[in-house]
Amino acid sequence: MTHSRLHGATLTLGYGKKIIAESLNVSIPDGKFTAIIGPNGCGKSTLLRTLSRLMKPLNGQVWLDGKHIEQYATKDVARRIGLLAQNASAPGDITVQELVSRGRYPHQPLFTRWRDEDQQAVSRAMKATGIEALASQSVDTLSGGQRQRAWIAMVLAQETSILLLDEPTTWLDISHQIDLLELLSALNKEQGFTLAAVLHDLNQACRYANHIIALREGVIVAQGDPQEIVTADLIERIYGMRCMIIDDPVAGTPLVVPLGRHA
Repeated sequence: MTHSRLHGATLTLGYGKKIIAESLNVSIPDGKFTAIIGPNGCGKSTLLRTLSRLMKPLNGQVWLDGKHIEQYATKDVARRIGLLAQNASAPGDITVQELVSRGRYPHQPLFTRWRDEDQQAVSRAMKATGIEALASQSVDTLSGGQRQRAWIAMVLAQETSILLLDEPTTWLDISHQIDLLELLSALNKEQGFTLAAVLHDLNQACRYANHIIALREGVIVAQGDPQEIVTADLIERIYGMRCMIIDDPVAGTPLVVPLGRHA
């Protein structure tokens, strides 16, 4: 069984009286790039928010490094888990450099000035996301794709070994989507980062992730290596869509080809 530092046990997820998932057991495997897939409203984002402690489960426990996540101070969680939430908004009129620099907050001791290691982490994150030229620009003036890359840079500057990303490719054009997924894949394969990302593009999930969690209506329908679990039957069960699965001619990974409603 794959070891996991982050997992949820018998989770009930929801908002008020609206239940999204019950008795959900899920683990984010260490050292893997996990893609969480499923139709809108199936609980993907709610699960990610709960695993990061951004919201509390209605029942059940989230465990991080062997302890209930609620036992950690907020800064301790932020040193271990970096989260890119959906529709993040920057407070006030700040520059891109200032936004990315906020990722260093969990690592800065009280009353400590900005350190060389903080500046280096920010510079690395901005270079990795291709936004160095935007450093002095106001976040409010950025396009959607530029803003998304700035937020991703902030999470990278946090330098956590676990990264949770909720729809990270939203707002990005196709070239920047591929750039980001290549970056995340490299962080996972070359530096051992543990990643979990909500992705809508099934073929991108199959190509770049090495572990998939497939959700439908708050239930895990399948999980594992995309080569082993992604079948036409699975896609039809999750999305109600008929398709055929062929080999991606570049990566050799499963490629989902929709047949269309009238095929």
